[in-house]
Amino acid sequence: MAQDAIRFDASKLVGKLNALTEVQLPRAANLALNKALFETRNRLKAEANQVFQAPVPFTVNSFLYQKPEQVGDDLHARVFIRDDAPKGNAPSRYLNPHVRGGRAYMSRFQRSLENTVVQQIDGRSVQAKPRATIMRPTRSPKVKPHPRKLGARYPTMSPGQYNSILSAIKGGKSSADYQETGSVPYSQTRRYVYLDEEALETDYFKNRFNAHPRRAGIYYVERQNKQPRFYRVLNEQSVPTYGSKFKFFDLSKETIGRVFQSEFDRLILR
Repeated sequence: MAQDAIRFDASKLVGKLNALTEVQLPRAANLALNKALFETRNRLKAEANQVFQAPVPFTVNSFLYQKPEQVGDDLHARVFIRDDAPKGNAPSRYLNPHVRGGRAYMSRFQRSLENTVVQQIDGRSVQAKPRATIMRPTRSPKVKPHPRKLGARYPTMSPGQYNSILSAIKGGKSSADYQETGSVPYSQTRRYVYLDEEALETDYFKNRFNAHPRRAGIYYVERQNKQPRFYRVLNEQSVPTYGSKFKFFDLSKETIGRVFQSEFDRLILR
């Protein structure tokens, strides 16, 4: 995916340098562009806090800039969204649908589920997340909220719980094992399992979970009175499509042009 970036050619505003201004104008242009880049980054950070619900610091701080560089007679700089991540997902990828519009980004968690096959109670082998769907947290009391998104209006889930779910789904037993054992496997008091709509309609599951209405998703399993009870922690739903609500390009161009011109004029007249 092409990295989102704004490239700015300051030479269009500065013009050709003559012999008397070979030092003053380039220095003023460099300083003005540096200030414009700094202000642009701050504006993008503020906009992210306004547009997104309780964004994590990693997202807010993902707006970066490359300092001005002289290339021949031209002065170039770049504003961009971070395209790497030591852990998890790169901001440029998951923000792209909000910048350009399009379907929601599939995180590593979502892709891992899609590539995992599990067995249902009737013996069918299915994907733990069917294609064209996405898993979203519910408001179940069994969901552990993301510690840095406690102010969000929508349900969130902690990274640790996502990891626990993925480990259980990829390495655990299928829903059929609950019918055979009538208890939580591995002598644990809790467990996660993917149940599709057909599995939920079987007699075994109809009276064994606290989730209404019944719908496909990932369930948390807990022993109650020596029987497993099922709590839906992730809903299976269609992949949403977003409009271009984060105006990365428009905000960057407007801020760079306005701040550069103002600061350049101030430095020249000083």
